[in-house]
Amino acid sequence: MIEDALRYQTQGDDWAKRVALGGVVLFFGFLLVPLFTFQGYMLEVMRRVLRGETDTPPAWDELDLVDITVDGVRHTVVVMGYGLLLTLVLAIPGLLVLGGGLGGSEGLLLVGLLVAALLYFIGVLAMAVVLPVATGNFVRTDSIAAGFDRDVLSSVGTNRTMLMAVVMAFAVNILVSVGATVLGFTIIGYLVVPFLAFVGQSAIMYIWGRGFADAYEEEYGEPPLVSTTSTGGTHGSGPSTAGTTSDVNDPVGDSYADDSGRSDDTDESGFGTSAWDDVGDGDSGRHR
Repeated sequence: MIEDALRYQTQGDDWAKRVALGGVVLFFGFLLVPLFTFQGYMLEVMRRVLRGETDTPPAWDELDLVDITVDGVRHTVVVMGYGLLLTLVLAIPGLLVLGGGLGGSEGLLLVGLLVAALLYFIGVLAMAVVLPVATGNFVRTDSIAAGFDRDVLSSVGTNRTMLMAVVMAFAVNILVSVGATVLGFTIIGYLVVPFLAFVGQSAIMYIWGRGFADAYEEEYGEPPLVSTTSTGGTHGSGPSTAGTTSDVNDPVGDSYADDSGRSDDTDESGFGTSAWDDVGDGDSGRHR
């Protein structure tokens, strides 16, 4: 899984151009708008992975830059919502620290610091699990509100497959961070960092997408998104409509029907088995 994720952006004949443009967009992220564009591109990566289209990353020239930039802004609202929640939780021990300091109570001050450290650690772990699921559901429905769907957060967020994906994405983040640190020691290396970050973030979104897709299907008995024959645009498909009647002109088939979108280590579900071969089947389809 990790190897597939890191090689994701090197697929296709135009991979060098795609990575170069991604690095340039991230390099100008200090202007803020390119940062939202970068994030919107990453959401499109996840959207295609949710549809089972893992063989070809999105090409910059086939995307609507305004569309993906707005997508990035909307996703930022979701992230900020959870950031605000974490801040409010940490405010409780902060008040204890402030009260201990003002009251001259060293014991209360120490308790406040310890509680703050513990809550911060728990909060970071919770965010590491919640954000990938919230992002996946945001992409699945194209809705900010879906990023706060408690049913999906509780079911998919506690699914073993999704938790394993979170761990693997964290491992990729460490690898990329170490590589960026080493490159940062030289001027030339520092200039390469945005391009490495583009590949690394794509790998993380790839893993999040595969994990969410597998976990969602295990929990709800259907893929999160249906496949589409169109490669352009950022919203080419919507949530799975299993059980509904399609018009004769509508595209048919689920997101795993096209073998071209599968990795080499795939099973009949269309997703790789190397990462979580031993995931139990007991919870599969639990919410059908």
